[in-house]
Amino acid sequence: MRTAALLATVISTMLGNLVAQATWTQLAPTSSPSSRAGTVGVSDGIGMLTFGGLVLNAPNTWSSELWRFDGANWTNLTPATGTPPPRDFYGAAWDIGRGRYVLFGGRGTSTTANLGDTWEWDGTSWAQITSATSPSPRQWSAMTYDLTLGKTVLFGGNTNLGGTSYVGDTWTWDGTTWAQLAPAASPSIRARGFFSYDPTRLHAIYYGGRNSAGALSDTWKWDGTNWTLIPTVTRPGSLGVSGLFAYGCTYDLTRDRHVIFGGTRTGATLNTVWEFDGIDWLQRATGPLPTRTGPSFCYIPSTGKNYCFGGFGATFLGDTWQYQSNALSTYVTFGSGCAGSSGVPTINSPTGAWIGTPFRTECGNVSPLSLPILLFGFSNTTWSVGPLPFPLGAIYPQALPGCDLLVSPDTSVVLGVVGTTASYSLALPNDPTLLGIVLHEQLAQLDGITLALSVSGGASATLGAR
Repeated sequence: MRTAALLATVISTMLGNLVAQATWTQLAPTSSPSSRAGTVGVSDGIGMLTFGGLVLNAPNTWSSELWRFDGANWTNLTPATGTPPPRDFYGAAWDIGRGRYVLFGGRGTSTTANLGDTWEWDGTSWAQITSATSPSPRQWSAMTYDLTLGKTVLFGGNTNLGGTSYVGDTWTWDGTTWAQLAPAASPSIRARGFFSYDPTRLHAIYYGGRNSAGALSDTWKWDGTNWTLIPTVTRPGSLGVSGLFAYGCTYDLTRDRHVIFGGTRTGATLNTVWEFDGIDWLQRATGPLPTRTGPSFCYIPSTGKNYCFGGFGATFLGDTWQYQSNALSTYVTFGSGCAGSSGVPTINSPTGAWIGTPFRTECGNVSPLSLPILLFGFSNTTWSVGPLPFPLGAIYPQALPGCDLLVSPDTSVVLGVVGTTASYSLALPNDPTLLGIVLHEQLAQLDGITLALSVSGGASATLGAR
């Protein structure tokens, strides 16, 4: 059969270099913040919040507006009174536990010192909060919310307006008090780098930044307790030289990638995209949006997409862009199974089905003394005998009640059992012609003692590209 031959190719082909990537789309919201730079994009789960920014040079003019983008339109949330002073280059994060937008420091309109104030937005109004201890006034610090700690974390920054005094301290904010931490290891002093937080692995990634000598190119992981240096073969930069700062970054939960856009290494602004898969960085295509530093860039979970706003290139920018794959992988379960001695077998995929990467299937409630078989097929409506679902008792009398075949058994693989679990990784070749193909799977198990047959529900995986 053609489908069986194609599936055999999918199983046996070796992995290659990625040939597809997410793409940029310029959006045209009906309203928008004015052109600006030096902002930070922070997601509250259903939108991107961005505060202030530098809106004009010569003379420098800053904003104190708070805007929110929901994936389609911008809304100005700025209250009539009680706003933080205008600023750019601040630190910001969304406190998931308390539902607060947290803002710290930055460069304000003063010509003598940076800001060191702490503000929170509750969805209606701003409140300045004073802590007995606090990070020193600074600009270009990095902030993120840490799910492990249940607190906002701040790292590094510049402590003077000239941008020459760098620090490398780590702080937490719980809504009342700032507390300085003393991790066993830490990045060197630096600023102008940013966090991207992975909520599934409960750690944040911080790349590069700069110190007084120039751009840095190391990758660090913060796990809620300590910093760990991650050795990488590839390091974001430009013209073959590593090092990057003043970029936008976010963690794309849909594609499981930390994404960096833009920034600079030597002063020239960039529009390059880099992605980190937890092991190494991969350079993706540039543009088509103009080069820039200091943009707002974040992933909005409710839309499953990344968004970039503004920044500074040859001039101040006020454009809004979307970044996401046009060929997303999906994994949908359907139907119901029938119970074996460990209950009804379950089936799921923690990875999804992306070309060029292993597609992992994990099965639970597997009977320890059974022979589990993972079925793969290209249909969940028909097979060689007739329509699906098909009652397995019609061809195997020991099939337990309610056991139905839900996928065409075009090919199969026998799994090993560990306790009551079994798993399998299918090497998907990096072939763009596979995009959009739907691969169906179901677990069947034969009890080694009673010879009773039980099955899981089915699942349909659409092959996508990161």
